[in-house]
Amino acid sequence: MTNEINGNAISSDEILGYAQMPETGDYGADCASGRLMADALIKRMADTDYTPALAALVSEMVKAGRWGAVHIGFFQRLADRSVQALA
Repeated sequence: MTNEINGNAISSDEILGYAQMPETGDYGADCASGRLMADALIKRMADTDYTPALAALVSEMVKAGRWGAVHIGFFQRLADRSVQALA
């Protein structure tokens, strides 16, 4: 996956790494892991100036058909950061 504007890339393998977030069964720890993964993806998108990576990641999550605490924490952090940016 290459950003046509600046040539930076976030690889398909990297996207899959984010999409295959492991669950431990500990709800609090898994939510925290999801928040950390969201922070990492946000930083990566900022560093590469390539926000379409989020859509690719969500597509991979949907294909996997999984939903758990890691995902909840991930999207919670995205929502928190979105609201903060607008405040």
